[in-house]
Amino acid sequence: MQWSFLAAAALAALWMLVHALAGGRECARPLARDRQLPDAVRETTLLCWHMVTGFLGLMALFLFLGARGTEGMALAGTAMAAVTAAVGLLLPLLRRAGYGLLPQGWLFVPVAALGAWGLWGG
Repeated sequence: MQWSFLAAAALAALWMLVHALAGGRECARPLARDRQLPDAVRETTLLCWHMVTGFLGLMALFLFLGARGTEGMALAGTAMAAVTAAVGLLLPLLRRAGYGLLPQGWLFVPVAALGAWGLWGG
């Protein structure tokens, strides 16, 4: 069992649960009720929210499979975490929204770091 991948998988699974539970309550439900937005905007955004839930689940699964010895899955999960961290850290700066409003990218830095450590023999 590769412990750094297992830790990354557990953290990714935790973030998926936070996304699904807290994000659902804070973002998805109010968005679904908002009838001021055009239907295409509201429904596309909700679709993306659900896709992210699946993406995070796959990230956790891939890292778990990596912990069980499938290095290609570990690489995929680590790449997913790294891209998620990069987008999450850059977008608040580019949108001038700040990390106070959009701190989520920071959650994936340790996931990506643990995955990278595992890939480099940690």
